[in-house]
Amino acid sequence: MPSLRARLVNLALPLLGIKRFFSEPDKLKDRIAALRRKPTVMPRAALRKQFDIVEDDSPGYKVITMTPLDGDPAGGPHLLYLHGGGYVMDIAAVHWDSIAQLCRDLGASATVPLYPFAPEHKATEVLDAMRALYDDVAAKHGAAALTVMGDSAGGGMALALAQMIREDGGELPGSLVLFSPWLDVTANAPGQRDIESRDRMLAVAGLEACGAMYRGELAPDDPKVSPLFGPLKGLPPMAIFSGTSDILLVDGRRLNDKLTALGSRSHVYCEYPGMFHVWMLFPVPEGRQALDETADFIRQHARVSV
Repeated sequence: MPSLRARLVNLALPLLGIKRFFSEPDKLKDRIAALRRKPTVMPRAALRKQFDIVEDDSPGYKVITMTPLDGDPAGGPHLLYLHGGGYVMDIAAVHWDSIAQLCRDLGASATVPLYPFAPEHKATEVLDAMRALYDDVAAKHGAAALTVMGDSAGGGMALALAQMIREDGGELPGSLVLFSPWLDVTANAPGQRDIESRDRMLAVAGLEACGAMYRGELAPDDPKVSPLFGPLKGLPPMAIFSGTSDILLVDGRRLNDKLTALGSRSHVYCEYPGMFHVWMLFPVPEGRQALDETADFIRQHARVSV
């Protein structure tokens, strides 16, 4: 059973307005326009006392680099974190706090791109930008020391990016971590609608609408937007986290099933009973546990220089 704190947070989730956002696709256009008028949430002052935070606008979008002030992460693990938000929403404060926690736990630094959003920008453009950024980060830190990770839509993008790197012969990262990943924008998986009534953040109609905005002219099952249907053989060690009160549970389970069928021995699938979408970003005991498991996984697979 989820902890008391997790149950209380779950009860409060509708107050964030995310469920309403995803439940009324006919109002998405106006709501996205309203989001664009809001300033981007940046790392809070307390984090700036712990990290050297550098902003770079030269790629045509903002890229944030976080380096701990009380250590030397040179040659250590580095995180390339792709935030979630349905491909249409900006980064949130809980993302910065969770990234910072992982950096503290690992003695790692992190690169966080504030990538271009749909519907103004489509999947092909965004993934090409992330592919170029990956090469820059890998050249600086070494691909083997990198963990490419993300939550929700960012988890799907992380897997799609890894597939691109594998297919074009690039040097793969040391590991992948997918938090509550959105891996199939068709949003028609069996069992998904059965979970919808207990998911207090997401709705199938919103996934369909946001997926259409992001994919543009790509087919819904194109691996660039639905990496569940892309090549899975030869990818880096992968950790997948899913909660049973999340409509994206079906994506995590199917990915686990496909990897297992391929004979993968380097992936781990962590399913948390009763947990909601991206619970690892929230201040609940299960979130702390998931971050601890993530740090352990990264330590096992990051091949860092000494």
